[in-house]
Amino acid sequence: MTLSQIMYFLAVVKYKTFTQASDELYISQSSLSKQIKALELELGHTLFNREAKENTLTAEGERFLVYANKFSKDYAAMMSDLNQMNGDSYKSPLVLGVLPIINEYNLNDDIVLFQKLIASSNSYVNLLEREQEELVNMLQFRQIDAAIIRMDSLDLSKYEYITYMEEPLVIIYPDQMEELNKEYVTLEELADYPIICFDKSSSLHRTIKHLFHERGLYPKFSYIFKHHEQILSMVNANFGVAVIPGNLVSTSMFPNIRVTHFKKPVTSKICLVRPKNVPITEPLNLLFQYFESTYHEANKE
Repeated sequence: MTLSQIMYFLAVVKYKTFTQASDELYISQSSLSKQIKALELELGHTLFNREAKENTLTAEGERFLVYANKFSKDYAAMMSDLNQMNGDSYKSPLVLGVLPIINEYNLNDDIVLFQKLIASSNSYVNLLEREQEELVNMLQFRQIDAAIIRMDSLDLSKYEYITYMEEPLVIIYPDQMEELNKEYVTLEELADYPIICFDKSSSLHRTIKHLFHERGLYPKFSYIFKHHEQILSMVNANFGVAVIPGNLVSTSMFPNIRVTHFKKPVTSKICLVRPKNVPITEPLNLLFQYFESTYHEANKE
């Protein structure tokens, strides 16, 4: 039995259906179902009555819910107590999740500078580089204190956040596709080409699909990749076109790539994020103050 399985169980109880729970957890419905099934097999009991409209708890599920709620509260209390330890021989980590974009967005400089600012305190920054889907889950389960992630498809009411950067999404295409060599390109024009896209672990996957779907367009997503370097390489090799954050484009490394834009700008927002209604530690408070003072005025310009 794992912490994630218990949290997944509580999510299904809260949202009543596997579909809504998986959406809130940013995992696939099949992955959620497998985790709940594994939990039931380990316990030797069925926890849910699986019905068409909503899932209700069995008698065994009701009993397990009591212990799951207690475990969740005890786990949160334990993490809070550990984070507030201030002994001279103990340094409490500020666990910060980040997308694998540190170098492209010069985040290293900011994190190193902040580490120097808190060097005299009983804390230090522990960086965890993960994909968006995993970072959102880790925030919900309080496995990390905060994260630097994209906010495009998150429920903003659940988070406190400070904008680090809002960048345009651009269209990249190989130089052989001369018909796209113009200042602006429409989604209707792109829909006729093979689309190279981020995989489902990235919020950009949902953002880009939504751009097409809200216009009634359902293009062929021919190639799906986790990392932007793979997307750039495929476009450079004339396999198709892609929509990608402008800061991730490197025409020096991929010389066959050309860039154009949407006439109506489409942006992606990267933010420092923490869940609401969760006790905030002093190091985390200092991190938010640092980002607020550094980027609030910059974002106004």
